[in-house]
Amino acid sequence: MNINKNLCEQLYLDVKTKLQEEFVKRGMTYRGSETFIWKLTNPKTNVTYFQSILEEATHLSFSSTFNTMYLWRKRNEVQTRELVNFQEDYFNLFTKFLGYANPQAYISEFSLTLHHFFGIKKEGKIVVIQPIFDANKDVPPADMMGKFPLANEQTVDSRDTECLLELITLFHDYNQTLPKRMYDQDLIQDINGKLDFNETNLNLNKTNCIFSIGFYSNYFFRWILKNHAADFIEYTDSPVRFRVKYINAQTQQAAWTDYYESNERFDCGFLLKLPVTFSSETINCYFFCGIENKSTLAITTYLCQNWRIIQKKQDFERNIPLNDAPFLMIFKVNKDNLNEMYCEKVVALDFLKATCSSP
Repeated sequence: MNINKNLCEQLYLDVKTKLQEEFVKRGMTYRGSETFIWKLTNPKTNVTYFQSILEEATHLSFSSTFNTMYLWRKRNEVQTRELVNFQEDYFNLFTKFLGYANPQAYISEFSLTLHHFFGIKKEGKIVVIQPIFDANKDVPPADMMGKFPLANEQTVDSRDTECLLELITLFHDYNQTLPKRMYDQDLIQDINGKLDFNETNLNLNKTNCIFSIGFYSNYFFRWILKNHAADFIEYTDSPVRFRVKYINAQTQQAAWTDYYESNERFDCGFLLKLPVTFSSETINCYFFCGIENKSTLAITTYLCQNWRIIQKKQDFERNIPLNDAPFLMIFKVNKDNLNEMYCEKVVALDFLKATCSSP
């Protein structure tokens, strides 16, 4: 059977976690490389502890040909491909070890969790808002250099489109309804410097989850920043930079960080989860905001690859787990290697709002 890389990686993590728990129950510890937990062998039986624990938990027995490293090798195999061929007997074995009646029960829970995390209802639609650029000047502003075509035309940023494709791939891999692209100017009009919002398109599409790509270039995010996020994000356009509010652990008071800005080597940006109340309902919105488009893409990739572990992240100052709360995660990204990125700060917004509003 073929399984996608996300499912394979999650199966690896789940089995490893369960195996670690079984070690602790037996009063055992292990040290060594990533493969040591799979290869650790009982000297009395010459059988790996992994195999013996599997046999005990599943009531299945194996010959000496049992491949102790099978799951680890498959996890490595999916690093270079989207799908991997997984033997059904091994898949059945590992899911039974995790306590599932059959492999399909594990797959179903895995797929449903994606919608649960993003707050997507059964009949709900997903919208990805991508900025479109008006080329209404012969010479574009310096901070928009490279984003404009010829005068009086429109275009989109190619890296923003890569972000869109990553989100589509994420939902495709989990066999879920695919997101629909919408341009920021379908929702927001810049009328004499004032951003005017028309949510008709959101209502028509029964939207209950929004992904927004881009920072100052995205009219929708600029509208959000002014009307919903100004209390905890501050942005300047000369120079282009931003700072965020957080709770200082020592003073127990709200404080602003230093400004984040890009340099020759590193770009900066943030991932924001923010429930926004529109006229019809409250919608979970996720914003991928890089000062330059490189960090925007890297942050989108981060969410697509790590959405399962984000709820376990903690507010940097207070060690408060995020769980389902709104949050801000600040990143620094190497412009020459987008895989090299550093999480500079995590802010739990619910706790920040509660602290700021308390007497």
